[in-house]
Amino acid sequence: MQLFKVKETAINHSDGTVSISKTVKVTGKGQQYFINKFLRNGVA
Repeated sequence: MQLFKVKETAINHSDGTVSISKTVKVTGKGQQYFINKFLRNGVA
């Protein structure tokens, strides 16, 4: 449903190695979906 997007960031360490950090982001569509879902269920 494209409610989330995964952002990958490369991190360079002082010893020369590179690691990848993954962060989950909520899209604008996802924000609307969850707001509407919570309002319908009386959570908010």
